[in-house]
Amino acid sequence: MNVPEETPQIPGPLRAADRVLQRVAGALAALGALGIVALMGITLAAVIWRYWFRDPISGTGDLSQMTLIIVAGAAVAYGARHQAHVSVDLIAPLGRRVTRVTDIVMRLLTLFIIGLSVYALMDKACGLERACITSTLSIEHRPFFWYLAVAMAVYAAQVAVHLGIGIATFHGNDPTEASS
Repeated sequence: MNVPEETPQIPGPLRAADRVLQRVAGALAALGALGIVALMGITLAAVIWRYWFRDPISGTGDLSQMTLIIVAGAAVAYGARHQAHVSVDLIAPLGRRVTRVTDIVMRLLTLFIIGLSVYALMDKACGLERACITSTLSIEHRPFFWYLAVAMAVYAAQVAVHLGIGIATFHGNDPTEASS
């Protein structure tokens, strides 16, 4: 969701942050697209080796699982950027002022929850046993958890920018709101 340039009540730093987030989310989306291509290649190779050569490739499940993490992280950042989340607006009949306040409260709660997610992914994701490897190829999970943490941090930054824009445009139209 690009912030329109013709919205004068949005401070310049928020507009600049929005442009940076657009580039970062685009880069993560490109990485996710490459992940999907890689996943297709892994699946194709696994099927060909299993059914044509009757010799399954060991570790394709591990590779697919780690590749799906890359795709999921990209989807989080892309979905945050384009507000592709599912929402149900039950409080709109209460009036515009109420929804503006609840938007601020929900964005603050969202930042808190995403912050917890980033912390957990960076610090606590492997659990007590610290056995953070895949079962067949022993691919370490930590770099993938850190990648997910970065994707969640991009989501948090997008929510923070939308929060700032929502506050800056509190008495006007919020350009970050998804149109119905």
